[in-house]
Amino acid sequence: MNPKRHILFCMLAALALLTPDGAAAAAEPAVTSEYARRHYTTQDGLPQMLTEYVWQDAKGCIWIGTLSGFVRYDGFEFTPYLKGKQENILSFCCGTDGSLWALGFRRRHVVDREGTMRTLPLNGRGLLLNNLNAYSLPPGLVLLEDEQERGREICRLTAEGAETVLKSPALDSMDIRRRVYLDSVSQTFYIPTARHVCRIRSDGTALAPIRVAEPYSLLRDGARLYLFAADGIHEVEGDRAHLVAAFRFLAPDYGVAACADRKGNIFMHDAHNLYRLSKEGSVRQIVDGINLIRQMCIDREGNLWLATCQGVYNFFQLNFVNHRLNDHNDILRAIDEDAQGRLLAGTLNGRLLCGRSAADLRPVSYPREGDNYFLPRTARIGGTTYLLGMGDVLACDGGGRRWLGLPRLNYQFLGSHADSLLVATRQALYVTDAHGRILQTHEGLRGVFCACIDGDGDLYAGTAYGVVRLRGEERREIALPDSSMACTAMTVNPYGEVLFASGENLYTVRKDSAVLVQSYGNPIRSVCQTCDNFLIVAVTDGLYITDNRLLQTMFFNQYNGFTGIEPLAARIAETGDGTVWIPCVDQTVSFHPHELVYQYIPPRLELLSAQASGDNVHWHSAPTGSDGRIRLEHDLRNLRFSFIAISHSATGNMRYRYRLKGFQEEWSQPQTGREVQFNNLPPGRYRFEVSALLGNIASDTIGVEILLLPAFWQHGWFWLAVALGLGSGIWTLSYTYYKRRDRRKMEELQREIKLNTLLVKSIRLKSIPHFNANVLAGIEYFIQTHSVTRANHYLSLYSRFTNATLLDVDKPSRSIGDEIRYVSLYLSLEQLRYGESLSYDIRVAPDVDTDTQVPNMILHTYCENAVKHGLRNKPGNGHIEIEVTTRQDGINLSVTDDGVGREAAAAFSPSSTRQGLCIMEQQIELYNQRNDRHIVQTVTDLKTPEGRACGTRFELFVPSRYNYF
Repeated sequence: MNPKRHILFCMLAALALLTPDGAAAAAEPAVTSEYARRHYTTQDGLPQMLTEYVWQDAKGCIWIGTLSGFVRYDGFEFTPYLKGKQENILSFCCGTDGSLWALGFRRRHVVDREGTMRTLPLNGRGLLLNNLNAYSLPPGLVLLEDEQERGREICRLTAEGAETVLKSPALDSMDIRRRVYLDSVSQTFYIPTARHVCRIRSDGTALAPIRVAEPYSLLRDGARLYLFAADGIHEVEGDRAHLVAAFRFLAPDYGVAACADRKGNIFMHDAHNLYRLSKEGSVRQIVDGINLIRQMCIDREGNLWLATCQGVYNFFQLNFVNHRLNDHNDILRAIDEDAQGRLLAGTLNGRLLCGRSAADLRPVSYPREGDNYFLPRTARIGGTTYLLGMGDVLACDGGGRRWLGLPRLNYQFLGSHADSLLVATRQALYVTDAHGRILQTHEGLRGVFCACIDGDGDLYAGTAYGVVRLRGEERREIALPDSSMACTAMTVNPYGEVLFASGENLYTVRKDSAVLVQSYGNPIRSVCQTCDNFLIVAVTDGLYITDNRLLQTMFFNQYNGFTGIEPLAARIAETGDGTVWIPCVDQTVSFHPHELVYQYIPPRLELLSAQASGDNVHWHSAPTGSDGRIRLEHDLRNLRFSFIAISHSATGNMRYRYRLKGFQEEWSQPQTGREVQFNNLPPGRYRFEVSALLGNIASDTIGVEILLLPAFWQHGWFWLAVALGLGSGIWTLSYTYYKRRDRRKMEELQREIKLNTLLVKSIRLKSIPHFNANVLAGIEYFIQTHSVTRANHYLSLYSRFTNATLLDVDKPSRSIGDEIRYVSLYLSLEQLRYGESLSYDIRVAPDVDTDTQVPNMILHTYCENAVKHGLRNKPGNGHIEIEVTTRQDGINLSVTDDGVGREAAAAFSPSSTRQGLCIMEQQIELYNQRNDRHIVQTVTDLKTPEGRACGTRFELFVPSRYNYF
């Protein structure tokens, strides 16, 4: 072959190998990356989309001025002011008395601490508020002008109006792109014009101007004073400015404004774009495409707010970045890092992307014989990154990209451990080496979702029916609380313990059993243990990040930065710089966990309101007095407190604990509720205290003293006065009047006693036929089945029993001793009838006073019920136990049988009337009506450990000094 042709052929072959990646390098980026944001619109509570100003007060509330009034946002809801009025609110500042001033063109709207509003003229000279040129002035200073936008002067707002601070013709030279600035260090006003920056001291002394073309605004950050102009960013030193960052702003239609955060970054905006000047001096555009940015604000947590003509944006702290494919028909499903620190990503449509950053991701070639797609699974071994494709695994390293050549199966999972790959279908799990050679095969598994290897080298597989430990040929199922639990995600913590997810719960494995670690309230999609010892749990509605060293957990969703919709059941990747990548249904989200957990400042807690009520329906404000204490009348015994600690970057993570000293000394468990209520408080001195917790960061404890005054009749002097008054009344009233009144009352009382006594006797007399019927039936049965002599003995006992019954029939009560003798007589009658089938035992505690009065025939009623319903239907012998014991302020009577129980007795005797018990219950009800302390009857169904009925216990508590009429 011709040497020239051979060289040309080799060059063409080399070019063919290099062309695909080279073409990819020249191709358009495949991914658009942007910082996560929350967009507030009229659907959220804004009165209008055109917003002018965003400002944060000392409590943390965000105030937003719009073309139709203004709103206050506390992180949960918008509170509107000037609702329905076309009043353009251009700025806010704090009033001299702690109120808030919302400034319009002509009026000042004052909102006091209670939230009520009043409107005042802005000034008494008819000047208007200039909004475009005054955004950079400190709070309290405003730029006023006449209706022709001339005669401008800088004024300080006071409670009475406005006082002039600076009046200069240079102020009239500013067009809509310039912003006057007051440097707090040098107390110098900087007034940008088209050709230079005028400098005037606060005392009116003019200084040499700064010669810079097209200056827009200024900002001091620490010791450095920056000037933002058309050619970039300058640093000002005296009357000179030198360029520190050359840059051309894309849309300076209304100039450029800037503010600084606590991390040392400076943010700038023009009409449509947001830029960042890093500490290293580089300027980068970070947000574009916003319709007319009016003003920018960084709150005390570092959240970046923009007031625009399309509502308000909160970019949080620029910690979350969302990455979307430019091809809206495709989804970014898998992402990881290769040995060179480049990102590798696979898509649903089978595209492989590669780049130094997400914004640089471009398609690259790989061996592809037909259709392919990438699943949301990746792995890394050494310098090789693996992506799970359709039926095989793609290996990417410095030598190129190649398929491992695994058997063509429907693989659903890919993982790695040391120098081995874990690849699984729904029915089998394969362990391969880095080149795809199968080392172990575990078949017969049911629905494999995930797998990992713990610190002891044991392989665990998560399946649709739980977790299986695989050790060689041995398989052991992990004991789970529910055998139907599916294990969908796994990871290993720094101690070598397996963590696995099932439904809403995260478990660990100890001694081949599942132990609950945490419940997250929503289904878990994926889990990851990072190199910095952060545990990341992605659930369907957000993201939990736990610092395992501090045991601090934070939750993120669309309200505080994580705006990805439903994370995929995917591998959460971590790149070398600590960035974590989570694929979601609509986008992939990246962030740095340590910035999210450690960025918070102690929350500022505020007690919003204290209210009191007498009926828990009508609530009244409970203001503090001059001494800071709340004083309440005796009838306002119910208290309700509401409080809030505002955090716009940790919404949902705030917890509160509280206590009411004097009533509840211990702190409550932390909770998310922002309101607490205490009911039926007795008079006394209390102190309500509350503290806010944000992870391990706690706010200062705030509190308020409460004095609940006693009623006048609860004072000692009242009772002394009552006693004196009654004594005086007795001496002043006639003896005859009291005598007649006492006589009438005594007659009425005697009539009432007689009526109640007759009523009790009538009820008790009803029981005699019932008892006699039962005993006579027993005698008839005894005569039929035994000798006449024994029947006579039975009749003799019955005669004594009847005599005792009739002798005491008119008595509402009798002593315990008489009642014991009476029931012994009755049980002797029943024992003659039932013989050895019935036994009884009577125990009276030594400390029982046997002269204590109890309801007449109470023990007899209980024993008769036990014999008739409990023991008669029981096969074998039955036993009744009577026990009399003392209790505090009374005695306790109990009758216990070992019969069939009430439920079985009702089945044996469906026609039973329970007349004896009903009569006794009526008597007790009448007795209780005359006593403050009541007789209490308790019936207990006895059960065996297996749950079978084994008897009934009747108990009766009789208070001391009980009155039976």
